[in-house]
Amino acid sequence: MTISAIRSTSDPVDCRPAAVAVDAPLHGDDFANRIRSLIRAGDEHASPFRMIGQSLEWRQVLKKATQVASTDTTVFLQGESGTGKEVIARFVHRESPRKNGPFVAINCAALPEQLFESELFGYERGAFTGAQQMKAGQIELASGGVLFLDEVSEISPMVQAKLLRVLQEREFRRLGGTRLIKANVRVVAASNRDLQQAVADGRFREDLFYRLQVFDIRIPPLRERRTDVPLLADGFLQEFARTTGCASAGLTPDALAVLLGHEWPGNVRELHNALERAAILCEGGLITAEHLSLQVSRIVTPRRAPRLSDVERRTIEQVLRETDGNKSRAARRLGITRTQLYGRLRKYGLAPA
Repeated sequence: MTISAIRSTSDPVDCRPAAVAVDAPLHGDDFANRIRSLIRAGDEHASPFRMIGQSLEWRQVLKKATQVASTDTTVFLQGESGTGKEVIARFVHRESPRKNGPFVAINCAALPEQLFESELFGYERGAFTGAQQMKAGQIELASGGVLFLDEVSEISPMVQAKLLRVLQEREFRRLGGTRLIKANVRVVAASNRDLQQAVADGRFREDLFYRLQVFDIRIPPLRERRTDVPLLADGFLQEFARTTGCASAGLTPDALAVLLGHEWPGNVRELHNALERAAILCEGGLITAEHLSLQVSRIVTPRRAPRLSDVERRTIEQVLRETDGNKSRAARRLGITRTQLYGRLRKYGLAPA
C-alpha cells in the first residue's frame, strides 16, 4: 500500500546545499566560511526550495541548523506552511553522522489516527483484519537515519503517548506484537502551529512537547526576509529554465516591486508557484506585474535588485582575494570542487590569478 504522505530515501538529492559535510564542530572563521558556503545556491541538482538567502534572519537559521546537525539531538522546527521546514530537516540529516542512513518523512496531518499508528510502528500478522503479513513501520525503516515528523501537532493523544515512549526509552512494539524493538532514529519534528499554545489548550502532551523541543529552530516567514526575495526569484527562474523549459528574460522593475510588496501568506512555496505561472505566461520575455497576478499591500521600489549570479561572482572574487588566488583553498572554502570553481571562473570571465 502506497501512502503519499510518507516519503523515504536513503540519499535525498533535492535539497542538498552546495557545501562540504560537517564532520566536526566549527569555530571562528571556519564557521563563518561554512555559513557563507551554505547561502550559495549554485548546486544544479538542488530543489526549488534550496538554501537560498542572504538575510540576517536566514543566516541565523543556517547557523543553528549547522550547530545542531553534527549532534544526535532531537530538533523541533517551528514555521508557517511553505517556509521550508523540510528543507532544513533534510539539511540536518545530510550534515549529521546519520547522513548515510535513510531520511523518512511523515505528514502527520495527512493520515487518519489508526492508519498513522500502523504506519509509524508497523504491525504483526493478524494484528487486525487484513493484516495478512508482518509490516515494518516507518520508525524501523528510518533505523540509522532521521525520522521527520511534519505537522506533529496533529498527532492524536493516544499516538502521542506511544511516541513519548519511543523518545524516552528508545524502543517500541509493533501493533499486535509483544517483542520490544530498538528505535535507532534521530527525530526531527515540525509544526506550523504554536505547540506551546496547544499544550496550554490541552491538545498536546506537555511531556512530549519538552521531549521534542530540545533544540528549536524558528523558520521565519518570507515577509520577514524580504531581502531574500530577489535571490529566490532569480534561483527559481533559473530552475524553471532547466527543468520545464519555461525560460524568461527576467523581471521588470514593476514586477520586482510587486514581489517585494506582497505579504506572501504561502511563503516560499507561494513565491515559487507564482513565478512558475508567470514564466509560462511571459513566453520567454520579461515577467511583468500583470503576469504575477499578486495583491500588493505596499509598494517597494528596489534600488538595485541583486541577482544570484552577481552574489556568487562577488563571493568567489572575495574568497580568491582572501586566499591570494589559491584555487584549491578557495574551492574548499566555497564548498565546491576545483573543477566547479574553474567552471565558474570561465562563466563569469574571471581571469586566473
